[in-house]
Amino acid sequence: MQSIVITGATGFLGRAVLRQLAALGGTGTPVSRRPLPGGLHVVDYADCPTAEVIIHLAEAADRAAANRLGDAHTRETARVVRALSARTGLLIYASSGVVYGDNAMELWRVGDPVFRSDVYSDAKLRNEELTLAGAGCVARLSHLYGVGMSPHNVMSDIARQIPGTGPLHVRADTPVRDFLHVDAAARAIALMAQRRSPGTFNVGSGVGTSIRELAELSLRLAGEKGREIVVTHPTMRPSTNILDVAATRLALGWSPGPPLADQLKHILGMGDALGRETT
Repeated sequence: MQSIVITGATGFLGRAVLRQLAALGGTGTPVSRRPLPGGLHVVDYADCPTAEVIIHLAEAADRAAANRLGDAHTRETARVVRALSARTGLLIYASSGVVYGDNAMELWRVGDPVFRSDVYSDAKLRNEELTLAGAGCVARLSHLYGVGMSPHNVMSDIARQIPGTGPLHVRADTPVRDFLHVDAAARAIALMAQRRSPGTFNVGSGVGTSIRELAELSLRLAGEKGREIVVTHPTMRPSTNILDVAATRLALGWSPGPPLADQLKHILGMGDALGRETT
């Protein structure tokens, strides 16, 4: 059985990948910079052990923080990717669908133009290039959600306000995004490790949902559809980012799983863990 190392194994996606590898009959060595019972603790991810497959999930997901760091973020993340690529036969790199931008209504396909719009997207694209140069695998991830997700995203903001009374507040309601459950994303990554097929894969639901639609759906599922939705920072600029996942489905024999409405029912009960707002 091939050896698999997972960086960032204590994180939201890392824990899900470990579960999905086990479901496929495989195992992975979890690696983290946090103390990890049964895993490997490292100070520097560049010091990960050699393995047939390394799944690199440890890169910071906070776009604003990456942009504040500037060139230092780009240099540091590239250093780690180079080191990991030299330690494995297949590096699987967790990139992001943000590299496509948000100015097209059509679904984005691998091979469509990409945009270095900020430090975060520039670093992602540079690290994609390094990964592919070593015959690795790139997973361009859409907006992931699930129990244990970051409290600093729009779905967490909505969940914190349910159940409740009075208006539900969202920053902007017109952006359209591709929301994918973390378990479906993790399964795609586990299949990449199993099949060892290099290249770039879109990993999303292939379905666009506006923030207003997300808020309305959440209220309806919670039995609170009569509550007003208040937009605190409205924008007229169109903003759409949806991934075309047809090629990923075909190549991996993969499915995005149940629709958002089915999965969202399990998210709406986690408001306390996210620091629910009082109304």
